[in-house]
Amino acid sequence: MPYIENDVLQYFKKEIEEAASEKMDALKKNIEEIKQKQLTAIEEEIRDTIDKATETELLEINTDFSASMNRVKTNSHQTIIKKKHDLMDTILEEVRKKLVQFVKTDQYKKSMEKAVKKINDKFCGDNFFFQIKADDKVLEELIQAKFSKSCTIQKVDTIQIGGFIGVCSAKGILTDQTIDNQLEEAKKKFYERSNLAVKSEVK
Repeated sequence: MPYIENDVLQYFKKEIEEAASEKMDALKKNIEEIKQKQLTAIEEEIRDTIDKATETELLEINTDFSASMNRVKTNSHQTIIKKKHDLMDTILEEVRKKLVQFVKTDQYKKSMEKAVKKINDKFCGDNFFFQIKADDKVLEELIQAKFSKSCTIQKVDTIQIGGFIGVCSAKGILTDQTIDNQLEEAKKKFYERSNLAVKSEVK
């Protein structure tokens, strides 16, 4: 069966891109400041040591410098990884909150009504099986009103935002029209397409 139009992803595409761009710029600026502070501190430390050192201590100074630079690389890399994960989590949490609010709108109701009607038209046979979010009264009433064939509605906790999973036993087909699944697909594409990889090498 052709995949039902993804109105939800289009609805939030702009918000995701704007949030990602703003937070990515702040992240890169923060990382650069951290690197510069660490490098400045190490350079001052090395200069003080060189001023006080004799020729016999230069080899030890060089060794300390190399160890310090490696320490900067390790610390910067760990900081970048943590901030990148925090950034991703923040963006996705903002999107999830918007989706939870979206489920309460008329646009969600219209989108689900359209999806239920397509299911009703495309699938033949009886005993169609719906899984919906436990407290999704809007979708439950829509199915009862717009689905003309016999069906079973099961309320589940695995759907946390909205939408439905449908199973046509006559054709042996499952369709996942949950917003949870759409968010998961958007998250994968966001990770793949977002240019958040920041080099941690110190030159």
